[in-house]
Amino acid sequence: MKVIDSSSLIKYIAREEDWKRVEEYVREGCITLDLAIKETANALVKKLLRGEVDLETAREILNYIPRIVKITSQNEQFPKALEIAVKNKLSIYDAFFVALSVNTNMPLLTSDKKQSETSKEYGITVILV
Repeated sequence: MKVIDSSSLIKYIAREEDWKRVEEYVREGCITLDLAIKETANALVKKLLRGEVDLETAREILNYIPRIVKITSQNEQFPKALEIAVKNKLSIYDAFFVALSVNTNMPLLTSDKKQSETSKEYGITVILV
């Protein structure tokens, strides 16, 4: 099982460059935070506004996510995420996923370089896609 952050989840859902690589890990099993659903929804809103996706497809995508990854609450990650964000000048949103990886000792699947570098400082195995 791996932690998948919003950047890689969106890459997979939106079929962006290298999405097939992400798919391999999703098939093996991934966990994410409820925060990722909100961030994915935000990315879909941007795609809706640009005419890249319609509303029904966006709804279907959001309903699909819980069927492909396990979702856990971000609430338990707050203490560690806050520490990581401040120490590394990382957004709290990105720090949540690093914290989940640290707290579960699971590798992190991400498409975010800064988040990847920060994760390595905490001894987390990182898969940068």
